[in-house]
Amino acid sequence: MKKLKEGNYDLLLADPVKAGSDLVADILGIPLVLSFRSSPVNNCERHCGQMPAPPSFVPGAMSKLTDKMDFSERVWNFLFYALHDIVINHTFWNVLDRYYSDVKGTPTSACELMSKADIWLIRTYWDFEFPRPFPPNFKYVGGIHCRPAKPLPEFVST
Repeated sequence: MKKLKEGNYDLLLADPVKAGSDLVADILGIPLVLSFRSSPVNNCERHCGQMPAPPSFVPGAMSKLTDKMDFSERVWNFLFYALHDIVINHTFWNVLDRYYSDVKGTPTSACELMSKADIWLIRTYWDFEFPRPFPPNFKYVGGIHCRPAKPLPEFVST
């Protein structure tokens, strides 16, 4: 951490699939930009990024439902969200929360630190998502990772 602090970085750009970038940004006191595809049932986006996703009309990711749900499908979607939230909270967030609290020396939650991200760059197209409101710091940047490959420089290929 000492070398990172001495580096005087302006920004941390990270993919939150690998945990810890939000903790590093917090310790260094620099802005955090998350480049993210999605999480199961949009758990991170809903709980940490405060993205509204009411199960009454936003199908859970991987649920195979559409936004044209009847009553029984809405109930199933609600249960789908609830079950995934319980499992993810017990298997993922609780472990990270303990680790983050140990590192910082004070009770801290990983979701709390992730929620401090200045911008969430979502690597998909908004038109592939189901209609719902998005927080102003969520920016859809689908396709930025889909460019033709450039040839390697000469010094690398030899």
